[in-house]
Amino acid sequence: MVFSLDMSMFRVFRQAVDMSQAKLADLARISQAKVSKIENGKGNPELATLRALCAALDLEMVLVPRRISGDVQRMIDRHINRNVVASTPVMSARDELFIPDGED
Repeated sequence: MVFSLDMSMFRVFRQAVDMSQAKLADLARISQAKVSKIENGKGNPELATLRALCAALDLEMVLVPRRISGDVQRMIDRHINRNVVASTPVMSARDELFIPDGED
């Protein structure tokens, strides 16, 4: 299995919820130094660590076909950077994405 993951996205999501590295480390039950290494692209976390980080940040890990990964990244960037009116909080980017299954 080959996959690409931009570990700096953990920093983006952590900062989006105003969480410190120490708090994320505590919730994921790993060291703050490990969180720092992962966010800086210097760590090679195991799947269990990735799952723990995602759980701590209330994220869902999803495998995306490489052929549409650029579209997905743009959708995520738009979702994170969107100005949200207080009365309509964004709960999920899932509804904004349609992935064709390749079948006609």
